[in-house]
Amino acid sequence: MEKVIDVLIPTETGYNIKKVGEKEMISQMKKFDNNFPDGVFAIPHPSNEPRVKVRALHDYCKKNGITPVELSETEMERFLVR
Repeated sequence: MEKVIDVLIPTETGYNIKKVGEKEMISQMKKFDNNFPDGVFAIPHPSNEPRVKVRALHDYCKKNGITPVELSETEMERFLVR
C-alpha cells in the first residue's frame, strides 16, 4: 500500500490539506529539482542591503553556545559586509 502524505496548500483564509501519494510527491520533488541543475535555489539579495557572512556567524555562535538572535548589534556588525 502506497504511503499518503498530507500537503498544506495556502489559501487566503488559512490552509487546505491535500492528500498526495508518496510516488506523486517524489515525482513533483524531482520535477522541481530538475529546474535547478546546479542545485542552487535562492532568492536574489537586494543590492542595497548588507550581506551576512553566514558561515562565520554560524561558527562563532556554535563556538560560544549562542544563537544569532542573542548577539548584540555590535557583535552582529562583524558578520556584515556593506
